[in-house]
Amino acid sequence: MFMVKKIFLGAAATVLMAAMVSVGANATSLADIQKSAGSIRSINADFIQEKHMKILVKPLVSKGIIRFQSPDALRFEYQEPIKNILIMQGKSVSRYIHKDNTFVRDNAAAMGAMTVVMDEISQWLKGNFNTSVFDATIENAPEPGRIILVPKDKAMTNFIQDIILMLSEQPGVFKEVIIRESQDSYTRLRFDKVQLNKDINPDVFAAPK
Repeated sequence: MFMVKKIFLGAAATVLMAAMVSVGANATSLADIQKSAGSIRSINADFIQEKHMKILVKPLVSKGIIRFQSPDALRFEYQEPIKNILIMQGKSVSRYIHKDNTFVRDNAAAMGAMTVVMDEISQWLKGNFNTSVFDATIENAPEPGRIILVPKDKAMTNFIQDIILMLSEQPGVFKEVIIRESQDSYTRLRFDKVQLNKDINPDVFAAPK
């Protein structure tokens, strides 16, 4: 259970930011979201991640960038305070850790479990939030609305109670994402400088040097 928790929480931010491409500000139902999911070819954005816990006086803050190219290329890069990069190409997933002024590939066996998360990503990018892992509902108030995801497996609620996706006024973009791990612990992701359908150099999705 601990390994599943570590992998899922570590990948949850990647899944959720990839899902940014699936949302329209005027969507009033999950069906509307799925209908508009195919309109985004690429996304570039900065992000700020805040980890809130009862034992912390201040949240732990990380900053980075995300690059997505349809249909299945994703780069999720932490730049502060610790550098590491997660790159996905189809079902191939690689993680790189910054050591001695270079990036070293993480060959941990746990990366194999990312294939489960990859299946979720492929569904979310198509606007399908009701998957084998989550039940989804949409709330239109307060405007412009939000999507709430609840784990189907009750065991998963031990480390993810629910996920809230806050829509923004900009079609195709979430304003923020909140992952509630418990009553006293949650992770908030906020997005900035979002650019849609901008050409991305394929080298961005190659192994970093």
